[in-house]
Amino acid sequence: MDVLLRAYFDDVKFVKTHDYITLRRKLFEETQEDFSFLEGYDTMAIVALAYDKTQVKFAGKGHGMVARYAYGEDYHKTFYRLFDTLEAQAQSLGYHIKGYADVSPVDERFLGYIGGLGFIGHNDLLIHPKFGTYMMLGTILIDQAMGEDQPLIEQGCGSCTKCIDACPGGALSKEGFVKQHCLSYQSQMKEPLTLTQVKKFKTFLWGCDVCQRVCPKNAGLQGPFHPSFHPDEQSQLNLEALLTLSNKAFSKQYKDYAYAFRGGLVMKRNAIMLMYNQRLSQHLPLIKETLKTYWHVDWFKETVAPMVEEMEQWQ
Repeated sequence: MDVLLRAYFDDVKFVKTHDYITLRRKLFEETQEDFSFLEGYDTMAIVALAYDKTQVKFAGKGHGMVARYAYGEDYHKTFYRLFDTLEAQAQSLGYHIKGYADVSPVDERFLGYIGGLGFIGHNDLLIHPKFGTYMMLGTILIDQAMGEDQPLIEQGCGSCTKCIDACPGGALSKEGFVKQHCLSYQSQMKEPLTLTQVKKFKTFLWGCDVCQRVCPKNAGLQGPFHPSFHPDEQSQLNLEALLTLSNKAFSKQYKDYAYAFRGGLVMKRNAIMLMYNQRLSQHLPLIKETLKTYWHVDWFKETVAPMVEEMEQWQ
């Protein structure tokens, strides 16, 4: 089984299910997690797919970048395609497995840390000794015992605070991560944003890569890099074109990308924020029409209306 998993993933580590549950209960007593989904599985494998950190060059005003992890095929689709293949092959070897990617009850970064896949940095990301932070994580539950315990990677960030200093939202500190201040989090959530928050969005339409770009652990990364996540023409988007698409058309056109799962209205909100910060006043009529169409959506209205009021004063 070990050999089979390593044929599909760039790194694999194993953790006894009992050890994962014991540590979670010890360290996070207040969460009262439900571990019933782990019943019948002896081992948890944390698996990684690495991707190249190379980013497309910003095309300038009128465009919005997407975070590097969202380039190419939606990684959820990549993982679950692999999981489907693996389940059949594992069954032929006498194993029963279940795969998860991102949307699961498993804390994948925690599992990766206790499994020896990497350490959790000041940027709140798992940092691999070979791939840095540029990897996708998945979990595979296995009904049999696998391998030996892996030593923890205790390398850590030391005195380095580059990601903390560079974080545009002030979400990072040595004391912990405040997700509500993270631009990547804000760009994905259906919540009202203040003008102060809006003004931090300059070029990124979806997500934020600042903490990864400045991290010294991401220098000189080695492959192999998974081809599904290479840049393509949808790695940055035209802002005006986004506003002209219906939400249904957006979902159809971008269904294979990781940024599509929150729907077209979130991306339209984000596009308007970039138009505002890039001072694209020529698009004000289109922005006002979009606001009128979605006036009934509170979080959208409360974010966009103050921008429109200010942009009207530019005229």
